[in-house]
Amino acid sequence: MSIIFWKLTKALLITVVVILVLVLNYLFFAWLLSLVPTTPHPPDPGQPQYDLYISTNGVHVDVVVPTSYLSVAQRTDFQLDPSINYVGFGWGDRGIYLNTPSWAELDWRIAAKAVFLPSSTLMHVTHYTRNTPYERWYQAKIDRGDLHHLLGFVEASFKRTQAGQLLWLEGEGYGKRDFFYEAKGNYTGLYTCNVWANQALKKANVKTGIWSPFDWGIVRHLERVP
Repeated sequence: MSIIFWKLTKALLITVVVILVLVLNYLFFAWLLSLVPTTPHPPDPGQPQYDLYISTNGVHVDVVVPTSYLSVAQRTDFQLDPSINYVGFGWGDRGIYLNTPSWAELDWRIAAKAVFLPSSTLMHVTHYTRNTPYERWYQAKIDRGDLHHLLGFVEASFKRTQAGQLLWLEGEGYGKRDFFYEAKGNYTGLYTCNVWANQALKKANVKTGIWSPFDWGIVRHLERVP
């Protein structure tokens, strides 16, 4: 009996050590690769400059653009009425999005599943009626080509029907100004909501971390809205 007990204890200790080593390695590389910036070329001075914004709640990052940058078809797709001046886009784990209205309500079982197992995803679209950007946002300047690449990346993240319609989750949302849609791709510990946003910034030729699963690795390379 004692031999079995010690074997089980040894196996448990080895498992704990392996998990701890994996977590520490993950955090180390997240820190290191978030510090190392990309080296984008500056916006083309011969083209008009466009404002790009990043919002963060301290954990999750959204990409925000003025609605005037969107086509008529895109404004219709995202249900944008004339009162909406900015629209934010986020990508993330379905379970966390739908079951976590605030981070204080985070279910760690759902979080662990999102990190360790590939999970389905949603796009979160937020409407802002405010006329000016929030001071807590971050900003960058991009040119027309960068804006095209950014919006193309965002649009390609949405699932659509064969008829080309977005798959809206009617009745889901944290308020009257935000909406959820079915998204492409799987959420994992290596490709998180913030890695998606980081990829969007790379598409837009904006300086950011090489790889950043956490929000601070993105915003540290940007300037706050004055």
